[in-house]
Amino acid sequence: MIRGTHPGLSLLSLLSLVGCGGWSPPDREIEVAQPFDSDAAETEGEAFFSGVIELTVGRIDGRSVSPAQLRPARLGDEADATSITVDISTTGLAGAEGRLGLLPAAAAARQEVGFGQPGQPDDPRARWIDVKIGEDGEQHFELPGPGEDWHAAWAVIVVELRLGRTGLSAQAGPRSEMLQDGGRHPGGRVVLAAVPVEQRPTRLAVPRVAGDAITLDGRLDEPVWRREAATALLLSRDGEPAESIDAMVGGPTLVWLAWDESQLYVAAALPDRDLYAPHQDRDDPLYRDEAFELFLAGDGSGNRYLEHQVSARGVHFDARFPRYRKGDEAWNGSWRSAVLLDGELERRGGDRGWQVELAFPWAELCAETEIDCPPRVGQLLRGNAFRLEKADRRSQVGLALSPTLAPDFHAWQNAAELVLTEASP
Repeated sequence: MIRGTHPGLSLLSLLSLVGCGGWSPPDREIEVAQPFDSDAAETEGEAFFSGVIELTVGRIDGRSVSPAQLRPARLGDEADATSITVDISTTGLAGAEGRLGLLPAAAAARQEVGFGQPGQPDDPRARWIDVKIGEDGEQHFELPGPGEDWHAAWAVIVVELRLGRTGLSAQAGPRSEMLQDGGRHPGGRVVLAAVPVEQRPTRLAVPRVAGDAITLDGRLDEPVWRREAATALLLSRDGEPAESIDAMVGGPTLVWLAWDESQLYVAAALPDRDLYAPHQDRDDPLYRDEAFELFLAGDGSGNRYLEHQVSARGVHFDARFPRYRKGDEAWNGSWRSAVLLDGELERRGGDRGWQVELAFPWAELCAETEIDCPPRVGQLLRGNAFRLEKADRRSQVGLALSPTLAPDFHAWQNAAELVLTEASP
């Protein structure tokens, strides 16, 4: 939990930071409290936060963060484009050392153990630096900003300090604490600030391959599909890691893209403990059950785009959209797919998953969308990949390459930016 003890609580609700807070164990109570004073101010791109944070020893009297809105890194950005300046004023903390961090709001609210105890999980999106306070007064730090895997709408800046072997927990002021069985572990990690983050779509490099490099058989044994080059799908609505879904199906859903002069290729590995593909015929409503789905377009306007779905049975659904959501489901494209199952469709459970390779002819993509042909290095496409999953065969969830941040798979403003590149090393 993140807790604030100041009386003026109007800057920001933790509930809006965390969104759907399904991270904590069911026996833990999560209190929603405003972490900052209402007199927080923003001046010339810098955000100031007032109110004293009392630690076990010493205190933090004030803090500021610049810029006041963060911009997550994406492929092709300048290396230092997302650097964050954090200034704090300290009293009684000379000689303290520890680490300063940037966390997504959900991760900042996830407190699994009492402060200073081992076992607190970290988040792969977190950015940390070591810090040391020499003399009391003004402290100045440069913190790396949110990285390419960041889609959270808010970033929480925290600090963990110690004097010698003694951890300095926050006793009053914004902090994260663990609540369990109706009791509170007193004190917690210091929360310095919450800063909004610009929402940017995923941006991926799509490597070129030789014309005979990919055999469409679903095996994913080509070098371009090596595991370290894959991108894991995220929760579609908020961009959080799909930990709960991954646990149910048996692992992360991985996606790759590649291209040559004639086709755009997509591959996916979909762990699944219960293969489910009830539909038998082309253009059956695969979207009501389980499928792997790809949207492709030349831009993010929402006009002239294509939708393709394939099930674990290898059944296709496709449609072309001259305008946003004005689809022609009678259209049948010439794209191809190959599915490889690790399990059996006609039994319940006991499966491991499925893999699929897809090939989309450039000639068709360019005829039906605003994509320009011939394809070239540096060309930018827009698209998104989704997994539609019913782990219990009842409730459907959606995973995305680039989170839609809305209940709409046709949300083109958040579709991934796909950059055609030369062959990967």
